[in-house]
Amino acid sequence: MSNKVKRELEKIDIPDELHDRAKSGVKKAKTETRRSKQAAGRPRFYKRLILVATVFLMIGSALSFTPALATVQQIYDQIFSSQHIDDTGVRMALKSGEGQILDQTYYDKKHDITVHFDRVLTDGKETKLLLTYQSDKTDLQNYYIDLFEGVSSINLIVGNEQKRLDNVGWGSRYYNSEKNKVAEALSFDSIKNHEGQQISLEVEDLTIWRDGDGGEAQTTWPVEFKLKQSAISERESVTINKEFTFKDETYKIKHVEFSEMETRVVVTGSDIKAWTENGTKVRMMSKLEKQFLNPRENSKEYGYRADVEKSGVYLKSSGEKVDPIYSKGEVEGADNQFVMTFAPVKDRQKYILEVGEDIEIPLTK
Repeated sequence: MSNKVKRELEKIDIPDELHDRAKSGVKKAKTETRRSKQAAGRPRFYKRLILVATVFLMIGSALSFTPALATVQQIYDQIFSSQHIDDTGVRMALKSGEGQILDQTYYDKKHDITVHFDRVLTDGKETKLLLTYQSDKTDLQNYYIDLFEGVSSINLIVGNEQKRLDNVGWGSRYYNSEKNKVAEALSFDSIKNHEGQQISLEVEDLTIWRDGDGGEAQTTWPVEFKLKQSAISERESVTINKEFTFKDETYKIKHVEFSEMETRVVVTGSDIKAWTENGTKVRMMSKLEKQFLNPRENSKEYGYRADVEKSGVYLKSSGEKVDPIYSKGEVEGADNQFVMTFAPVKDRQKYILEVGEDIEIPLTK
């Protein structure tokens, strides 16, 4: 699909239900239909063109999910569904057709950086904003949108109100040296409650990390859109309340949260403690957390991932290990809680938590 044709198609306000038809093509089809909306005041032949385009899309989706799948896949930025993004949940969500396509470009003239906002996904706990940025003049190797410990921030603007959104974990980043291009999957507070509203998100300032020192590039990258239902997925929480002992410490699995982007296992324990010191919250690393991080390894090309040959803490669904998401390693739970994050599980009825070599806990009520 050429960029010109794509831009013209983007001008057509396709109803959310029609987007869901395309998404269901990835998920093996829904059969609902809907009449297209006709914009009042437009010339009649424009109305007919919009109606015809909508009908053809519906017919294609009804006949076979393959054309719909091909169309959706053409829109995806393949970087985000590749192994270069170390958040397995993002990759799985994209391959399932989740999220609202933004497809907006902004040019930062001061730094000669072209920014492409790809997609947004959100649920009740977090938002993922997927974007790439590229430059012909500025070397971007050390340029980060670091919401965790850098100078970067993300702001939500609704009407005349602006709010800075907190990070959720570290996010995921990949730098392609040949193209001098960065892909970032930013993680921050949920924007789910703004469904149906016109909102703006602003990325403010880039963090420049060189040899452990942080500099900054002052800038603002805006993206504006109406938050559609296609961006939003639901989150399910299941109470567990099961105890186990590991290395002489007692732990209780409080509950498990399921979403299209992740699975969270929330645990309390005898050595999971937090306190405030000089106004700063301090958390002690428990034996369970050390075990969770034991298989973690980092590579320049593929980020954080688990060496599954090493002992750790894993989810197993239908007998298969589910990838830990280490970029969520600093997700804060309530005081005295430890949150372990894994990729989405396919079977929510048959899964267990494997701790070390000998402990397996069925995660059922």
